[in-house]
Amino acid sequence: MRNIYKTFSLVIILMSVFSSCSKKGCTDPMSLAYDVEASKDDGSCTYPENVKRSLVFLKTWTGCPPCGTDGKLIHDSIESVYGNTAQVISLYTSALTCAEGVMIQNHLDNLFGQQGTPRFYLSTDQVMPNYWYVFDFITPQIMEQNQVSIASDFNINNGKMNIKVQSQLENGFSGENCNLALYVTEDKMVHSQSTDNGTDENFIHKDVLRIEAQGLEFGNSISFNAEGKNLTELELTLAPSTIWNYDNLHVNAVIWQFDGSNYKFINVSAD
Repeated sequence: MRNIYKTFSLVIILMSVFSSCSKKGCTDPMSLAYDVEASKDDGSCTYPENVKRSLVFLKTWTGCPPCGTDGKLIHDSIESVYGNTAQVISLYTSALTCAEGVMIQNHLDNLFGQQGTPRFYLSTDQVMPNYWYVFDFITPQIMEQNQVSIASDFNINNGKMNIKVQSQLENGFSGENCNLALYVTEDKMVHSQSTDNGTDENFIHKDVLRIEAQGLEFGNSISFNAEGKNLTELELTLAPSTIWNYDNLHVNAVIWQFDGSNYKFINVSAD
C-alpha cells in the first residue's frame, strides 16, 4: 500500500510539473497579452492595429458660454462622426486645469499666438480659425500613411494605475527623435459650466486632461528594438478617488516626433 501511495504521489508531481512546463499562452514579451508563465505559444498574442488616428486638442474654459454650447456640440460631433479614429483631449484654463495642460497650451500659444476659447487644434499642426473647420482637417490626417501602430492597456489597483503601451514602426518609419506621452483623461466629469442659456451646474465634461503620467507635456523619449517594436510599462499614483473618478479614467498614448521646433503628431492609441 505504501508503494502504491508513493507511486500515486510521484504521478501527481510529474503531472503538475508537466502541466506548468507546458502552459499555453502568449510568449512574446513585446505583446500586451504576454503571459510570463507561458512556455508554449497558443496564438493569443495581440498586436496594435496598423491604423492612423487623429488627435484634437480642445482649449476650453468653464466660465465661457460658447465653450459650453458650441464647444460641446463640436466635441460630440467629432465623437459621433469618427468614433475611436479621432481622439479629443480637453485642455482647461480654469478650475479643471492641470500642469501638463497649461504647458501644452503655452506651446500652442507660441506656435499660433494667443487664442480665445473654445479653440480646436489638430494636434500641434493647425489651429482652427472657425470651430467647424476641424472636420476639414481630421479626415486628411486619418488618411495619412501610418508610421507607428500603437495600443495601450491599464488597470487600477489600490490607487495606482499600471499602464502598458505597445508600439510598432510601420512603412519604413525610422522612429528617430520620438516621444511617448501618456495622457490620463477623465470622462463624464460633472462640474459647473457657463452656456448660452446660463450656468449649468450639472454639465458633463468630456476627455478632461488630468495628468501626463511622466509629468511632461509631450512625454519621454522612446526607442524601438531591431524589429521596430517597443513595450513601455509604467506605474502612476493617482489622486484620491474622491477627486478623480477611477471608473471614468482613460489612457491616451500618443507618439510625437520632435523636428527641432515642434512636436509633430504621429499617432494615438484607440480609447
